[in-house]
Amino acid sequence: MLNSKGKYVFSRSMLAVWAGGYILVGISSTLVAVSQGWLRFANDADEKPAVEDGSNDTESSEMTDAEMHKLLEDQVDAIDAKLPRMTDAELLQSTAARECLDNPDEWKRVPFFWPRSDIKRKSAFVPGTMYAENKLSVEPVVFMNRDRKQFVVITHIGKEMCGHDDIVHGGVQATLFDEITARPAFWNLPRNVALTASLKIAYHKPAIADQIFVFRTHLAKMEGRKAEIAAQLEDSQGNLLSEAEALYISPKNVTLVQDQTSQVEKIENVYPGNF
Repeated sequence: MLNSKGKYVFSRSMLAVWAGGYILVGISSTLVAVSQGWLRFANDADEKPAVEDGSNDTESSEMTDAEMHKLLEDQVDAIDAKLPRMTDAELLQSTAARECLDNPDEWKRVPFFWPRSDIKRKSAFVPGTMYAENKLSVEPVVFMNRDRKQFVVITHIGKEMCGHDDIVHGGVQATLFDEITARPAFWNLPRNVALTASLKIAYHKPAIADQIFVFRTHLAKMEGRKAEIAAQLEDSQGNLLSEAEALYISPKNVTLVQDQTSQVEKIENVYPGNF
């Protein structure tokens, strides 16, 4: 109401009515929210006590390294299981794969990813970051010649590895060349240790994504701790797309990289073969 000076004044009764109205509105809104399931009140049954029996069970709740490792591997497997992937059966149907499979006295299959541990693999760039749907959709298939100097790698490269539309990025090709040319170097250099010293690539034709590709690589020359490797990338029809020349060195400092000799036998025994 207005007072004699023309200003609004509120009596205590008016304030009480307004306050009561706001309270009623609040209560009504709360009841509606509860009835619709928008609001839920917690009770003692919803909360679990921190310690069931009042004792300190910190030691029993701690996981060992082995248990943690197993838990992480299970989580990785669960994620992988949800990812739709093509299978290596499609790669094994390629002409390059059939040529190797039909000549088992000269060619033997070996794994592309090493080590095989999912945890270690996920932390690496190619088998971790690049190994995914629409990227490297399936683990590449690798064949090694009896002399351990020639390797054939069949892989699928998806549409999320492009630079220009539908064309495999040159950097992706370079990364795979680096990964693949290391194989003849790794098998032949001292201590089975090979570090990239240089990598030169010549791009001849665009590599159209979302198809099967074939990398062929071989030891061109080896002298002491140095190995020169040559490689080429072809499409599934055998067309030459790019070529690479790489130099690998086995370091003098034996503490720089652990001796890998013991790994060679393990790698070669993953798949059965005639040698």
